[in-house]
Amino acid sequence: MTGGTLFEIEPAEPYTNDDLNYNDPDSRVSKEHDDESLRDVKLKTTDVSDWSSYTTVYIGYPIWWGEAAWPVNAFVRANDFSGKTVIPFCTSASSPLGSSASNLAKLASTGDWKEGQRFNSSANTQTVEDWVKQQS
Repeated sequence: MTGGTLFEIEPAEPYTNDDLNYNDPDSRVSKEHDDESLRDVKLKTTDVSDWSSYTTVYIGYPIWWGEAAWPVNAFVRANDFSGKTVIPFCTSASSPLGSSASNLAKLASTGDWKEGQRFNSSANTQTVEDWVKQQS
């Protein structure tokens, strides 16, 4: 919808469905939630081809316990957002955007970070298209 290039933030050790079962106290995300030292998730790569040419960056992520999914933190810490407008957005069935976008901006410490947008599970293509149009 933006006409941009897609870059997928991929953990070096991918999350399985069992890993993402937040109802299971022994699942990977539950353990990471309970022990912040486990949240430093190694990524396959943080290098975006031609990063310096981008002026606007959309960062999308799911909400985990009111925060951006932990792998997003590693990507944000590894990149310089100087001279870029950063537009965060998230998906969540019930949690609000909360401070997830502002916390990512603090991690980055560079860039012009916008407020962000949360899309719930009932968001459709038109809802997202309308939001993207408002950003330009």
